[in-house]
Formats: sequence, structure tokens, C-alpha cells
Amino acid sequence: MSTLFNSDSKESGFRLQYLEIYNWGTFHNKIYRLNTNGQTSLLTGANGSGKTTLIDALLTLLVPAGKRFYNQSSGTDQRKDRGEESYFWGYYGKTFSEDSLQSKTEQLRNKDSNPYSVLLAYFYNAATMHQITLAQVRWYSGELKRQFIVSPHKLNINDHFGSGRFDMKGDWKKKLRLEYPKTEITDSFKEYASLFSNIFGLRSEKALSLFNQTVGIKVLGDLNTFIRSQMLEETEAEGEFLKLRENYDSLLSSHRAIQKDETQLKMLEPIISNKTAWQELQDRNRELQMLQDLLPAWFNKQEKDILENELEQLQKVQQKTTSILTGINEHLQTLNLRKDELIAQKANNSVDEQLRSIEKSIHYEQKALEAKRNKMEEYNMLADKLELAPNPDEQQFHENVYGADVLKGAHDKQLETLQEEMFHYKSSLTAERTQATRLEEEIDSFLNRKSNIPYELVRIRQQLADMLDVQEDDLPFAGELIRVKDSESHWENAIEKVLHNFGLRLLVPEEYIMDINRYINSNNLQTRLVYHKVEDESYTMLRMPTEKTSLLQKIEIKPGTIFKEWLENQLLDQFDYTCTDDMAVFNKSRKAVTSNGLTRQATRHEKDDRPNRSQQNSYVLGWNNKNKLRLLKAEQDECNSNIESLQHSISQLEESRKAIATANTLMNAFLSLRNYSEINWQTHAGVIESFTREKTQLLKTSDKYQVICDQLDEAIAHIQEKEKEKERALQEKGRIDDKAAEKLRHFNQLKVNKLDDISLQYVLEYLSDLSLTEPAETTAELAAYRKRADDNLKATLHDAMRQAAEKEAEITRQLSAFVMPSKAIHDAYPEWLGDVSDLQPHVKYLEEFTSLYENIKYQRLIEHKERFRKYMDTSMLNAITNYRAWIYGQEDLIREVMDDLNEPLRNITFNKNPDTYLQLECRHVKDVEIRNFKEKLSNAVPDSFKYHLEKDAVYGEQLFENIKVLITELQQNEAWRRKVTDVRNWLDFGAKEYYIADNKAFKYYEDTASLSGGEKAQFTYTILGAAIAYQFGINEANRQHRSLRFITVDEAFSKLDPEKSHYLMEYCGQLNLQLLVVTPLDKLNIAEPYIHACHFVSNKNKRDSVVYNFTMEEYREKKKDFATTTAD
Repeated sequence: MSTLFNSDSKESGFRLQYLEIYNWGTFHNKIYRLNTNGQTSLLTGANGSGKTTLIDALLTLLVPAGKRFYNQSSGTDQRKDRGEESYFWGYYGKTFSEDSLQSKTEQLRNKDSNPYSVLLAYFYNAATMHQITLAQVRWYSGELKRQFIVSPHKLNINDHFGSGRFDMKGDWKKKLRLEYPKTEITDSFKEYASLFSNIFGLRSEKALSLFNQTVGIKVLGDLNTFIRSQMLEETEAEGEFLKLRENYDSLLSSHRAIQKDETQLKMLEPIISNKTAWQELQDRNRELQMLQDLLPAWFNKQEKDILENELEQLQKVQQKTTSILTGINEHLQTLNLRKDELIAQKANNSVDEQLRSIEKSIHYEQKALEAKRNKMEEYNMLADKLELAPNPDEQQFHENVYGADVLKGAHDKQLETLQEEMFHYKSSLTAERTQATRLEEEIDSFLNRKSNIPYELVRIRQQLADMLDVQEDDLPFAGELIRVKDSESHWENAIEKVLHNFGLRLLVPEEYIMDINRYINSNNLQTRLVYHKVEDESYTMLRMPTEKTSLLQKIEIKPGTIFKEWLENQLLDQFDYTCTDDMAVFNKSRKAVTSNGLTRQATRHEKDDRPNRSQQNSYVLGWNNKNKLRLLKAEQDECNSNIESLQHSISQLEESRKAIATANTLMNAFLSLRNYSEINWQTHAGVIESFTREKTQLLKTSDKYQVICDQLDEAIAHIQEKEKEKERALQEKGRIDDKAAEKLRHFNQLKVNKLDDISLQYVLEYLSDLSLTEPAETTAELAAYRKRADDNLKATLHDAMRQAAEKEAEITRQLSAFVMPSKAIHDAYPEWLGDVSDLQPHVKYLEEFTSLYENIKYQRLIEHKERFRKYMDTSMLNAITNYRAWIYGQEDLIREVMDDLNEPLRNITFNKNPDTYLQLECRHVKDVEIRNFKEKLSNAVPDSFKYHLEKDAVYGEQLFENIKVLITELQQNEAWRRKVTDVRNWLDFGAKEYYIADNKAFKYYEDTASLSGGEKAQFTYTILGAAIAYQFGINEANRQHRSLRFITVDEAFSKLDPEKSHYLMEYCGQLNLQLLVVTPLDKLNIAEPYIHACHFVSNKNKRDSVVYNFTMEEYREKKKDFATTTAD
């Protein structure tokens, strides 16, 4: 066999020098030592003598209680009889009591004697000259107590734990620590094992488990199970999963916050939608209720207008009737006079007197005719100027008067309109002259500077500069240092609106601020000034946005200004707007502006379309005012042109006013003749004609008396006819007067509240919907209109109120569902109730729900998504990627362990003729659960290009769902988790046997079932040895010189033929292991060539064991005695 470790000397590593026991098992009341002196030795003795008790003492010193098996050479049932307590009390057998008919355990030590027990092993590393003593002390004080000692000193029981040293109070520990520095004493085996394992260079606790295995293992059995459980480390899979889950829990919490936001938005959206509909219904109700108040006023106004017109018409009819009555009365008066004269003449029968009377009457009528004819001529002259018909009859006369009244009213209205226009034009002229003066000052100011800041602010800046004795450039306005890039002219108007107020802010260096504060406080500026103190310090620059849509990418700061850093900080903090005309992007952005000037800041929206804010001459940004100067001059030219135009318009209005005033003078003169009888000369002409006929008749007739009688009868007949005509006229006048009086009474009773323009427009729109816009001609027609409008309004209002009530009930149900969510929602989001604790399910709190909706949609959800994405990017994906790397790294480590295990196996001849060697191999298992786990893990690890470069949101959400599926199953199914995350289960293990000559494999081992007893043991010790070499660190350069080199095998040769037994001994030699072989006396000859000492154990009376140490010379001398002792 070849040498395994060329650099590993036989002195390397810690080797057992001696084992001491006191009061352990049947070794009673004396200190017994097993002297191995760092060499392979043999422990023998008869069955039941105490060999296993010594081996179990070594196991107790080196192996944790949970992994140690006592009495491994016996059957399973007998193993249960051994334990720390049984060894401490010295159980040695059982007796049967005839009295109690029960068995009783016999023991060497009792509580009354206050026994204590000590186990001690001393190891020495000759290569490094390091030493270590391991000791355990047990005593009884109400219960079995233990202390574990690790000391870098050479200790023994007699000198350090003997009867003169040990005490129940524990003073012995103080003395031991004091006398032997760096001696560690603990009551924790775990701490104790950690101390000596570190000194021994053990890889893990499995090294101690393997030490326990080597004592009693004879047959390996299933190679898979052995390699997984004994040769490979149990990884920190649970710990790694916990770290992954912690990251996931935080991510899940962040994702749950998003889901909660989205759930709340989903529940709030119909509320907000219904709120709009409800408010529209409420507004409609208010409008309809307002209409109930407005309609009477409008109809009253219409009725009053109709009544006023009817009264005017009745007044004209009254005037006409009065005029007719006047004419009738005049005619009656003439007829009655004539009748009286005729009666008198008839009585006197005087023709001459009658002729004189007729002449007198003709003369009177002729004078009246001339007077009225002159009035007619005057009337005709005025009518001609007014383009009215001359020489009217009574009907035409009254029509002319009515027409003149209408024309006079129109003239009055024209005059009123002209006066208003005149006032407007004169006011505009004053404003334009003021503007012209301001523009002249502004232009003069801009000619002397380059900025676009208004003159009144520049004037204040000049005063401050003069007061401080500095240049104006030392006190710049923000707008003088910022301008819109030439390439972004499309956005100039919108950016000017956003930055307008900021551009007008004066920047004051810190050194001037106190003087400026005093000056500003003491003086009336006559305008508004905002100024900033700019401190003389370095400003932390935040990352400027690189997106082309950012407002900050569309402007530039004046090169060389000392205010650059301050401006960048202010602009980034306040004006990082997204410039977009895409309303979807606008609605999602926290700050945004459209090219039309609509701005958004979170929930606040604004659009300023006031004329002065949209004109280029109001721009304030930039450090060159040539364009603004051009615009101001153009504005000045326009202003001067406006002044000329206004002056011309005012002159024309004055001419029109004078013309209308002249027309009104004529109109007033014309309307002074309102009674037709004043110009009716024809009536007098008829009377004259009648008198003339009477005169002629008197002169011609011979019977004068009869003529008078006939004339009197004719006069009486005319009078009666006129009286009837008068009666009819009086009745008509009475009817008209009554009608006029009733309408006047109703007119005076009507109350009319004047409607403003908006209210009037609203009423007209409502009436238009009902097709009631045609004006009513009469009050009856208007009454029909009114009834139709009222009936429709009443029905519409009733329906609107019903709809509003139904919508309010629906909203209330939705609010209640939001404030008091379902159990499913509450279970999913326990913090929901805290979010809504201040909300009440009533429509009067709708604005609070709206604020919550806007806060969630435009702020909270965005922040949660950003936090989720950030956590996903910075923590979760790193965690899942690291977890996958770690878990696959475990497979790589296992393969490295296989390589480490195969290194010693490659140099060991397993079988001879032909010579072979073993190599451990692993291959992936065909396990569905493990394959599924790998797939889910792979799906949970991101595609970097798709996730980070494309920033695919859908893919990101799918990735989260994949992570959720993986971790949820890992969390909920512990058995599955422990199986699939233990990478040892990913691989099936076996061993191949190769020919040394050509390295060709010819045999594969999965277990030892097909091997003979000796082959099984040989295979077992080969694999076990490789495991020990790995766990003890024998084949590692940085561990081998300090590694533990001691093992013990109980009943080593019980199932081996001589050849396989020699293989075991040589194999341990190759591994440079110190071996304590425990074997019966009949197998001594096998071990002789390999051992350097012999330890013989005997037992007297089955209760007192003794161990004897022999050198090889002494062993050979007493060999026959051993056999005799055993036989006895």
C-alpha cells in the first residue's frame, strides 16, 4: 500500500496519552489509568470485565449525549441498560427478593456516601508540542451534577481532582483555575465540545458523531444515508430561508400595502364617481329650486311688461275717446246754441234777428276755423320734418301720435346708449393714455438694461443697489439668470407661467440681507417684492433629472453666475415638472404641466388664462430683452393707434348725440298737439256751410216762420243724434277706463325682483328647453306659458329629488362598506380600520373620502410602489439571487467534499489481484418534489435584462408572484421545505471500484447488501475512514498538524477474516490514526503486529473491575496468563 500523506509525520496531531477514570461503572473507589502513550494499543479482557465501560468513558468525554451510544458491542436491549447515571452509581447487576417478589438493581455507590466521579483524558501533539486535558466531574447533590473541563495543561485525577482536592462547595474549581491559567470549566457540554473541537481542528460536530460510529459500526448499510447523515454537514438551510423570508416579509408587507391601496381605490372609485353624479343631482336640485324662485320673478316681469304695453295702448285709446267726446261736446254746444236761437226766433218770429244771429255764428266759426287751420299748418310742417303724413283725419292723427311716441322712446334709448358708449370710450382713452405713459417708461428702462423684469421691480432694485453702493448685477432677479432653451420654444409659454413668480424673486447675498431688511421695513415700496437670502455655503446637489420631458431639461442657467448651485437646488425642489401633452402621463405624474399651461402639483390643479399671463410681453425669464423690447414697442404703437381710434369714435358719438337731440326737440313740439280737435278745422267749415245754407234759405223763402220751425226741428234732430253718439262714446270711455284701472291695479300689485344676467340666462335656457321662448302677446297667453313651466318644473324637481335620494342611499352603503369592510378584507389588511378610524359613513364627509382617494392615488400608492420597487431591487432580488447562489453553492461544496473524500481513497488499495481503489460519486436524484422546487426557485430569480433594463412592470409583478409562490410553499410545508432545501437530498451517492492499472471502473456500490460479511466490514471501514479523514481534517494542510488522530473500535475483528482484519489495521496506519482496538483474547494475534501496548481488564466478583497496562514485552510474557485468566 502506498503512503497516504507524505508530509504527515507519525507525530502529527493530538493523540491520546492516557485515560483516567474514578468511580465509573465497576471501576470503584480507585483511580484507574489506561496508558496509550500516543500509540496504537489493544484493550482486551474477558466478556463483562469492563472493556466497554472504558470505551464508554471515552465516548462520554468526546461525544454529546444525544449522539453517543453506550455498550455498542452488545445487543440493542442491553444498550438501554447503560447510561451516565448507571455508570456514576456503579450498577453491576440485579438481585431478586423473595419477600417483595421484585428485582433490585445492585450498585457500588450510594447517596449516603456523597460519591463523585471523574473522567480524564490527556492528549499531546508532539509535532506542535501542544497538550490538552479533557475532564468531566460528576457528583450528587440532590441531583446529578456535572462540570466539564478543558485545560491546556497536563492534569491527572489524583493531583487535581483527588479526595484532597474535590469538595462539594465547588472551591476545587477556583483552585484549578488559579493554579492552571486558561483552564476552562463549564456546565455546558456544547461549550466544552466547542472548546476542544476548535483545538483538535474538527470540521464540525459530525466528527464527534463519526467517532461514536467507529466504536461499534460493523456494516455500513445504505451508502446514501450514511454519506448524507454522517459525512456531509447539515447546512444552515433553515437560517438562510429565515433570512430570505425576512426580506420577503418586508417585501410582502410593502406589496400588501400596494394591494391595500389598490383595494381601497377600487372601493373608493365608485364612491367618487357616485359623488360626482350625486353632486350633479344636488346641483340640479338646487338649480331647480332656484328656478322655483326665479320663474315667478321672470313671469311677473313679463306680465308687467305686457300690462305696461296694454296700459299704454289703453291710454292712447282713452286719449282718442276723450278727443272724440271733446269734438262731440263742441258740436253739441254749437247745436244747442243754434237750437236756443231758433226757439227765441220762433217765439219772436223775427227773421232779421235770426239773420243777424246766423252772421254772428258764421263769424265765430270762421275765427275758430282760421285758428285751427294755422295749427294744422304747424302740424303739417312738423309732420313733414318727421316724415309723417300731413292733413290727417282723426284715425291718422292718433296713429301719428303713437308713432311719434315710439320714435321718441327709441331716441331716448339711443341717447342713453350713446352716453354709455361715450363713457366707455372716454374711460378706455384714459386707460390707453396711462398705458402709453407706462410703456414709454418701460421702454426707456429696457433700453438701459438687458433683463425682462418689470420696471417697478427694477426701480426698487436700483434703490437697494444705491443704498448698498453695489452694482445691480450683485442683486439679480432669479428670472435674469434662467432662460428657456431655444430648442424648447414650444414650451416657453407654459414654462414662463410656471416660473413667473419665481423669476420675480430678488436674490440677496447673505452679507447684504440685514441692511436690505432694514430698508424694506422702513420704506413703502408701492408694489410687492419677494427676496431670498442666499447663504454663502456649499449646497448639496441632488441628482438632476435626465428625462427629456423634465422642465429642468428645457431651461438653462446663465453661465458663470455664483447663484448656480442655489438655483439648481431650488428648481429641483420646487419645479421638477414633467412637460407632457399626454393626459394619461399628466394624470399619473406628481408634478406636470401641459403646453397649454395646465399644471398639477399632487392634488392641486391650475390653469391661468388671464390675458396678461399668456402674452409674451409678460415674460420675465432670460438675460436678453431684445425680443421683449420689440414687443413693447409694438404694444406702444398699438396703444397710440388705439388712442387715435378712440378719439375718432368719441367725435362720431358726439355728432350722433347732437342729431338725436335735435330730432327730440322736433318730437317734443310735435307731441304737444295731442288732441285732434286742436287741428280739426273741417268741423267748423261744415258748421259755416250749414249756417250759410240757413241764411240763404231765409232770404229766399216767403214763409219765414215755417223755415224757423223746420230749422229748429232739424237742430233738435241733430242734437239728439249727437247725444246718442255722445252716450256711446261715454260708454266706450267708461269701459276702457275700467279696463285700464283693473290692469293698473294688477300692474301695481305685481312684485318684480330684478334678475342678474346669470339668473336670466338660466331661466331662458330652461324655457328654451320647453320651447317657450316666443314672447307672449297677452297676459292670457303668458298665463298658459306660466302653467306649463310650473307644472314641468314641479315634476322635474320631484324626479331629481328622488334620484338624489337614491344616489345618496347608494353612496351611504358604499361608505359603510369602506369604513366597515368585510371579514375577508379585514383579515387581509388588519390595519384597514386604523386608516378609516376618522371617517364616518355619511355623505357630509364625502370630501374626506375624496381627499383620502386623491392621497392614495396620487401620493401613497406611488410611494408604496416606489418603495416596493426599491425594496424589490435592493433587497428581495439580491436575497433571492443570493439564496439561489447559496443553495446551488451547497451542491458545489458537496462535490468538493466528494473530491476531498476521494483523495485518500484514491491512494488506498481496496482489493488486490487485481489492485483496485474506491471513489465516491454523486448524481442528481430523480425526485419530482426537488425538481419542482428547483423550477420554482429558478422562476423566482429575475432575468436582469428584462427586469432592470426593460423595466417591464408586468414581468416585475409576475416575478413577485413567483417569489410569493415559492416562499409561501416553503413556509407552509415544513417537511417539504426541509427536504428540498437540504441539498444533500438533491444527490444520490454511491461508490465505484476502479482498477489501479488503467483507472477503469468495473463495479458500482449503492449499499453493502450484496457483499459478504468480511467485504461489508472492509467496505464500511474504507468509507468510514475517508469520512474520518475529512471530518478530522487529516487531509487538509491547514488542519492536519493539529487534528485529532485517535479512534477506537470495539469488537474490531468479530466479523472479519484475518485478511480483512489486517486491511483495517493497515488502513488506520495509512490514515496515521492512533487506534485503540477492543477485541476478545482470541483475536489478539491479529492485532499484535500493529500495536505498541496492551491493556488488560479483569473483574473480580462481577463488581470490581481493574485495568492493567503492559508494554509489548510484558504483553508477550503474560499472553498465556491472559488466556488462563479469561478461562477462569
